[in-house]
Amino acid sequence: MYRTLLGIVAAFVVALLVVGLTFSSAAEAPADYTFINGTEPKSLDPALITGQPEGRIADAIFEGLTRRNTKSLRPEPGVAESWEVSTDRRTWTFHLRANAVWTDGTPVTAHDFAWSWRRMQEPELGAEYAYLLHVVKLAEAFNLYKSNVTALVGPREEEKESLAEGVAKIREGWAKAASPETPGIEAGVWQAFLARHKAQEHLKGCPDRVVDEALSRTSGSLDAAALAAFEEAVRREATRRLAVHEEAVAHFGIDRGAFAKDDRTFVVELGAPTPYFLELTCFYPSYPAPRHVVRPVDTGDILKDEVRDWFLPKKIVSNGPFRLADWRVNHRIRMVRSESYWAKERVKLGVVDALPTENVTTALNLYLTGQADWLPSNYPPDLVKDLRKRPDYYANPGTVVYFYRFNCTKKPFSDKRVRQAVCLALDRATIVEHITGKGEPVAPSMVPPGIPGYEPPSSAIRTDLERAKQLLAEAGYPAGQGFPAVSILFNTQEGHKKIAEFIADRLRRDLGIPVEAKNQEWQAYQDNVRLLKYDMARAAWIADYPDPNTFLDMWITNGGNNQTGWSHAFYDRLIQHAVDPEAFAAGEPESLVASMKEQDKARALILAVKSARDDAARVEAAGRLRMHLFREAEAILVQDEFPIMPIYFYVVSGLVRPYVKEFYRKLVLPDGSTAEDLQDLHPFHDVWIDAEAKRAERFR
Repeated sequence: MYRTLLGIVAAFVVALLVVGLTFSSAAEAPADYTFINGTEPKSLDPALITGQPEGRIADAIFEGLTRRNTKSLRPEPGVAESWEVSTDRRTWTFHLRANAVWTDGTPVTAHDFAWSWRRMQEPELGAEYAYLLHVVKLAEAFNLYKSNVTALVGPREEEKESLAEGVAKIREGWAKAASPETPGIEAGVWQAFLARHKAQEHLKGCPDRVVDEALSRTSGSLDAAALAAFEEAVRREATRRLAVHEEAVAHFGIDRGAFAKDDRTFVVELGAPTPYFLELTCFYPSYPAPRHVVRPVDTGDILKDEVRDWFLPKKIVSNGPFRLADWRVNHRIRMVRSESYWAKERVKLGVVDALPTENVTTALNLYLTGQADWLPSNYPPDLVKDLRKRPDYYANPGTVVYFYRFNCTKKPFSDKRVRQAVCLALDRATIVEHITGKGEPVAPSMVPPGIPGYEPPSSAIRTDLERAKQLLAEAGYPAGQGFPAVSILFNTQEGHKKIAEFIADRLRRDLGIPVEAKNQEWQAYQDNVRLLKYDMARAAWIADYPDPNTFLDMWITNGGNNQTGWSHAFYDRLIQHAVDPEAFAAGEPESLVASMKEQDKARALILAVKSARDDAARVEAAGRLRMHLFREAEAILVQDEFPIMPIYFYVVSGLVRPYVKEFYRKLVLPDGSTAEDLQDLHPFHDVWIDAEAKRAERFR
């Protein structure tokens, strides 16, 4: 069955020596189940990880309130054995199992969840996924409002002026220079000032109409009265945020927002009904951390009190179906079945190994020689046509987008004309036909197809080289003249390298842009993207849950996973109102609707919410309005601003041995119907190995 590629195996043996990986079966017993994990995790702290390689390990050794059902991937009871939700869908009450314990025998309690959710929002921790829990009451205020207040009214460090001080200086300076010919501060100058002070970031979500109108002013000018009103509104908002922050510090994680009613009752209060909330409870940022290990002493200084390496093998305490037994960098991570897990009798695998293998040739070699049982999407693109003929190959459409980020904070990509020019110059069809080769659809947008109820907007992203050249000339770089040398940053992997080199070559030849492809190891790459130390950077985003919000809320001003420096006030407002479309419809939405691209449709959807006959009809209408707000937001990304460059939507694929059981290539839903596994998730807690079939395969 598996002889078709045996000749390839022999040709690839050299690759093992090149990357320096060795595996000795004599030195240690093999795992029951071994998979290729792509790269070395940067951490196993659930609050600090953001990548798929880390997520697979976290899903095995930790567990949240819920876990994913193996067949359907729908949330099912995890640490919480049951829960109920209030009639307004804003309060969730979870009841924890009495037999849920940490691997050291300490009970897992509601206090662990309350502490962990509060910890994730601590600004000093720097959790990039903190924003995911901002749907919880007081979470955002706890996380961001103190820094907002400092930026708005001070005191600032390093002699930097606050936003209010800056407005006062502009107002006073303009008043001295005012004349009939200078009626006010020109909107372009005003927006540049706001950008320098990151006003959009620090005022995001402000309910004051004066603030909203001033931030949105892109034409005309602001006179002294408007500046004075804005300054007063900023100070008013700072006072409000400080009060709410102090309230959050006193109550969030204690008796408000997300708190323990008792040891086994965890209560979550949402700011608005959140359709995907239960999906968050089985996503690793919401997993509990062992507070008695992470911070055994709590003086309030987490930089001093936290045990930073608590997740390493000799120190870690976890609560999932497996525990971390060994971590050998550039070799393997070994997990063994946890004897303290509440459902240990249902866990069939005794030992699971994750191999951090970035080299795609080595990864395929390990699979073909029987040293790995599952190889997810990590093999040479040149061999896809051969691999697709194999019975152990699978492929599904995926809610995953491959894209590039632009660093919008510095030239040349601070100019959206340059960003659009690059988007238009890219030949995506050649990439998917000749480099990736898995049948991936090209991506004109950020949100992949397959999200229930969502219809993406039309996109201005296509291949149009003549328009790209025209835009580049308009930006001051005719035929690339004067364009600074830039680079494409990508993490080490053969597929990323080929795409980056192809794009760099085409941009040099077609637009005259001096660009080179630059690779870095995973952790360095992640750090430099986060710190905006790049020009263009390769990226991919996997749906954290089946909702467009997972692809769109990351681009809000200063979003933890934005990492482009891009900011857009109207975009922020759309995402903000999508959180609670019923409240948006009941308020005064016309000022926002007037700036939408599809105004008539928006008005009809708002009317449907207001005129709903009963609760069920109102919820359904609000859901459709919510999807339209997302559609309007995505239109800004792909029609106007281009902070990112979508390239293709993934086909999630891999190779898995037929003796691996409870590994579902197609999902089986509760009603018995089937669906595509759009995320390529395969929980380990139910996987098992058919030993007889495995022995039979080895003798073929």
